[in-house]
Amino acid sequence: MAQLTWTRFAHPWSGETWDAFEGLRRGVDELFARAGHEGLFRSAHGVHPPVNLYENADGFVLTAELPGLKLEEIELAVHGNRLSIRGERKISYPDDGRTSLHRRERQVGRFRRAVELPAAIDSEKVEASYRNGVLLVKLPKSAAHRPRRIEVQAQ
Repeated sequence: MAQLTWTRFAHPWSGETWDAFEGLRRGVDELFARAGHEGLFRSAHGVHPPVNLYENADGFVLTAELPGLKLEEIELAVHGNRLSIRGERKISYPDDGRTSLHRRERQVGRFRRAVELPAAIDSEKVEASYRNGVLLVKLPKSAAHRPRRIEVQAQ
């Protein structure tokens, strides 16, 4: 057995070891997907798009990376203070008998990503746009959760 050493700048597992674990995870994902349990063991490194969520004075802003998806392939829904993103990533390769796939790191398949928001939002005013593979969703806070400036009257 190889001795693993830890340094401040390196992970103790070699790239080959990590690739083996990743291959095993993908295999388990595929088995469950074939059994009708799509996404049961998918990690954030699978089909799930990475997201960022931040808050500003008006509300929350979420960005999601969805490279290769068409606008009509993206579904958004708001339920209370939860935003759901659904879609399906499809990647096709030429089937000409001469094409060999050597590495596939971008996963394919259906995904659903739900993000809990820290406060209630006004679902009637949610705006979304999609540009260069990045989804941008603006989620304004409900009036009850927005800070309100109160003017103090002199007496």
